[in-house]
Amino acid sequence: MTIAFTPAVDLLSEQPLSLQPPDLSFDALLGHFPGLAAAEAVCFTGSTAAGWGNPFSDIDILAFSDDALTLPVDETMETWPGSDPSGLRWHNWMGRYGDSRIDIKVWSTGALTEALAPCLGQEPEFFSHAGIGHGVQGAIPDFIYRFSIGVPLKNEDFFANGRRMIDSSSYGRSMARALKVAAENALTDVAGQLLASDWTTARLSAEAAAANVADMCLVLVGDYCRNRKWLFRRLDQRPECGMSAKEYRSQVMNGPLAGESDGNCAYRTARWAQSHLVRVEPAVLGTE
Repeated sequence: MTIAFTPAVDLLSEQPLSLQPPDLSFDALLGHFPGLAAAEAVCFTGSTAAGWGNPFSDIDILAFSDDALTLPVDETMETWPGSDPSGLRWHNWMGRYGDSRIDIKVWSTGALTEALAPCLGQEPEFFSHAGIGHGVQGAIPDFIYRFSIGVPLKNEDFFANGRRMIDSSSYGRSMARALKVAAENALTDVAGQLLASDWTTARLSAEAAAANVADMCLVLVGDYCRNRKWLFRRLDQRPECGMSAKEYRSQVMNGPLAGESDGNCAYRTARWAQSHLVRVEPAVLGTE
């Protein structure tokens, strides 16, 4: 017997041809999401808050409440619980807001304190030992970053106090140490791959080392973003990190120079990454 496979796609919400920017005032949001009025604090965050959004960007909302919030039930929405291995939990609601997709995450009012607990009043030796999500790319690091750049819509003091908590914790230094370890591991790979004449793999390892070093430099000046698609934007906004987007592009992204082999390109990129690693190492280790 032959069984035909006939996949189908269900369209939840059709993308309009002409997009209108969403109204992100709290009053406008309450018109569509009246349940947010019961939240202790609300902000919008993500690329829109950072000033990097585009017409197709999601609208990211963080709401904080110790009680369940009533959010709309319609044909565009999906909702599901979220959890992290650390035990932290939140609730997701995703749907439409005007012409945009909106992603609302509801956290408990103590979520930030719970997320930062391993980095409050102590100095974890390595970020991976701090008990925060899946290392530097987990759900909790993403939450902490989004909290740190959130634009308050309700209860501005809640977010100001939270940002002070982040900055006074050992969170940034712990993450920087994990990125340092990742960069050093990649640099060791480069050395071995060059000895083995594996030139193209060495180039990729050198680029990985450079990316981790760039993240490390940014974390040390309070940029906790975990999405590398924004790397050039972040470097442009944080010149105090000691590395420019132009420098990164020329040293890492532009590939071999005229007449340069893959092996020499890998070596040059690795040495450049190593020079920045050495420059910021005292800050990473807390010895400056």
